[in-house]
Amino acid sequence: MRSPLAFAAIPFGVGVGLAWGLRPSAPVLCGLIGFSALILLWGHRRPMMGNLSLMGLIVALGVLRGWVDAQPPPHPVAPLLTSAPQPISGEGIVVSDVEWTRPSQGPARRQGWFEIRQIRQGAAWIPADGRLLLRLPPTARPFAYGEHLRLHGTIRGPRPQRPGGSTSPARPFDEGDWLWLRGACGVLTVSDPEAVERLDHPASLWAQYRRSVASFREQLEERGRSLLGSLEAAYLEAFLLGEGGGIPRETWEAFKKSGTVHVLVVSGLHVGLIGFLSLLLLSLVRIPRNPRYLLLIGILISYCVLTGAKLPILRSAIMGILLCLSKLSGDELPALNSLGLAALLILAVSPRALADASFQLSFASVAGLLVFSPWFGRWLGLGREEERPDSWGGVLRRKAAQALAVSCGAWSAVSPFVAWHFHRVTPIAVFANLIIVPWSSLLIAVGFLLYLVSLVNPWAALPIAASFGWMVNGLNRLVGLLAALPGASWGW
Repeated sequence: MRSPLAFAAIPFGVGVGLAWGLRPSAPVLCGLIGFSALILLWGHRRPMMGNLSLMGLIVALGVLRGWVDAQPPPHPVAPLLTSAPQPISGEGIVVSDVEWTRPSQGPARRQGWFEIRQIRQGAAWIPADGRLLLRLPPTARPFAYGEHLRLHGTIRGPRPQRPGGSTSPARPFDEGDWLWLRGACGVLTVSDPEAVERLDHPASLWAQYRRSVASFREQLEERGRSLLGSLEAAYLEAFLLGEGGGIPRETWEAFKKSGTVHVLVVSGLHVGLIGFLSLLLLSLVRIPRNPRYLLLIGILISYCVLTGAKLPILRSAIMGILLCLSKLSGDELPALNSLGLAALLILAVSPRALADASFQLSFASVAGLLVFSPWFGRWLGLGREEERPDSWGGVLRRKAAQALAVSCGAWSAVSPFVAWHFHRVTPIAVFANLIIVPWSSLLIAVGFLLYLVSLVNPWAALPIAASFGWMVNGLNRLVGLLAALPGASWGW
């Protein structure tokens, strides 16, 4: 078996799902599965029974990990987590970048994630635990990752479902599910800017690194916005920084209807191109082979942090790092092995990622490329033994068939998840991606060059910025035309 890690990730995920479905009896289930697997492993020496026993043990580990993660932390914040806001005074640590957010209703505000460490009851401070969504007024001073704060505000639990979800205006938004997926238990709101006090604590090395990356990100955003119009800058930030908040809603809808919205979300396509361009740049400056791959690992980690370390980026970065390590060691690492190891690492740290649509779509797309695309390729005649084509027409036909097989493989794998989560099927995506993905790849490369040149000399980046703007306008029109074709998208 060349890809045992890929097959290990599946039973681990099954175990996590079983833990959610049978939450009260999950420890008993874990014990039964684990004990049965050990008996089979001990009593049978045949390879097939041994493999089944090992898979049973992995399922038991998944059940145990999912059950442990689902246990509510025993802290005094729980009684305050009602639908009505309750006053609270607490201390804790900022565990994300505090960024601007523009809700559909109400003014803009600052928002980030906050780990509460203690709360005040009467005159005493008592230990507490839990992650909260921290909302600050727009006039509050900016706070950085790892800062210790003392604040006074209100805390509440998740609100009931309400219409106006991010995927469909008619579909209810479940704040409880949204917070649960992110490991949070409630929302902490501070209305008065003076009610937040920065505590004097030395920053860890990791916090200093995160702050330097956030500062570099702000510098890139400023350069892009000074060289481009608002729409073009929004595309640049979506393609390279993972921030799509500036793209208009109607543009998002057009990309969704054409089945190409994945190009606006930093994922494997973006990370792969950034890795390739970085490796090319390191080669041009004659960095030796081993230091080159070590530097590329650092670049991938930094880019993952720079773009918010969302699940598709995390999966792509892990697979890229594993590829670099295989190059350093000289051993070939099967792609399915790296995909399975990435899934195992993410689920071991955060089992709730299994229920996230971005996790499912990201891993399904890569699995479709690796498993289904060869099937479509053979169906299109790519697996036949034939002589090397002599004409340009033969080469082009073969390349077109390869691209179509890749598009069909990815689409067939992600379509069930898109239909389940977003109530939409996009048949046009099979052909739209043949045009939009190369166009977007070129835009990513031009955007990378734009940022690189603008850091050295902003004036020299003006022609690159003009080219990027023209390409964005062309992409906008093309996506609009594809989305408007009859039968392009079926929604319900």
